Amino acid sequence: MPQSDGRSASARYLRKLSHGVAAASTGAVESATAESLTSEHAEEAHARAIEAIEQESGRKLDSASREELERLFLGDGKEAIARLKNEGAEAELTDRHQDALEAIVEVDGSRPTLVFSEEDRIDLEDKTLGQWKGVAKKFVDQISRVASAVGRIDLDGSHQGTGFVVADGFILTNRHVLQGLATERKNGEWEFVGQPSITFDANPEKSRKRQLGIRKKVIRTGLEPIDRRSIDYRKLDFAVLECEVSEKQHLPEPLVLESDADKVAVGRPIFTVGYPAKPGYDTYDSDVLAKLFQYRYGVKRFAPGEIDRSLGSDAEGTGDTVFAHDSTTLGGNSGSCVVDLGNDGRLVVGLHFAGAPKKANYAHSNARLQETLADLGLAWKEWIPPVQV
Repeated sequence: MPQSDGRSASARYLRKLSHGVAAASTGAVESATAESLTSEHAEEAHARAIEAIEQESGRKLDSASREELERLFLGDGKEAIARLKNEGAEAELTDRHQDALEAIVEVDGSRPTLVFSEEDRIDLEDKTLGQWKGVAKKFVDQISRVASAVGRIDLDGSHQGTGFVVADGFILTNRHVLQGLATERKNGEWEFVGQPSITFDANPEKSRKRQLGIRKKVIRTGLEPIDRRSIDYRKLDFAVLECEVSEKQHLPEPLVLESDADKVAVGRPIFTVGYPAKPGYDTYDSDVLAKLFQYRYGVKRFAPGEIDRSLGSDAEGTGDTVFAHDSTTLGGNSGSCVVDLGNDGRLVVGLHFAGAPKKANYAHSNARLQETLADLGLAWKEWIPPVQV
């Protein structure tokens, strides 16, 4: 995985710490509020992290884990914040500093990640929502509606990725998720192994009431094989798969896909819905996130953020199909939907396909996939009328 440059990371974390909920200018990296750049901010995040972990895991944190959290938040975190305060976007951040800031922005209201209930609702009283609480409350029904159409893709019960409903019988996911379910033969046919399935339950380890089998048939996919260990912006990492529906078992209502690429703009607030998986062993310099956030893996989660690189970004060389966003994701989020959070709260902007730890997350613009998917009967809109409050 690519490693992030310490100085470019400084600009990114300054922007995140500024709580740019209302599509704040992502160029204004010095706009972080004064209270965000204090040692008290790290202390508050430390306390909130313990509270969140104990609440979601259902048990008290052991002493060894508490010591690791103290090192992360009160040691590396305080030092990282001090560097940002004194040096701004030019601050040099080590990998441990970035690990600490990643943990801080997950719990301080900057870039949270909230678990869904079995009814596909988020808890609006969750303290980690921070300044996203207002917009989450405004769109709470739309967020729930989107979440109901997002499921975890498994092979024989083992987590492979995420997918979401785009038409009656069809789900959209990544080609590299498909590659975990099947092998492509020279004639272009796919040979599936085991029993692929998708479950829309919030926690598939506890309930699979909303599970359907995936037919061993590929409707449409990107043409080139995807290497899961590297990011190649030139390849289309998507796949449309068919589900085994019946009169008794059917898919949730399909989501609506955005058709206007011009609206994929830097600073646009978005959210992702997906099933994060345990990060790779080399993702973080400190293993605190992998060790202490076990309860987060494999369950359906809501993660708000912003678009921070536009289509064809010169800085990333992403080409005209890919944009970057900064919501909190992990490997199992592959195939998650990236959804508008500023106008209607339910129009799907893109298909998340990759993340570079401590750097950025990447998604294909649905508008750029429209021609490829035009004959599949999907629902496309340039815009959905804004929600009135």
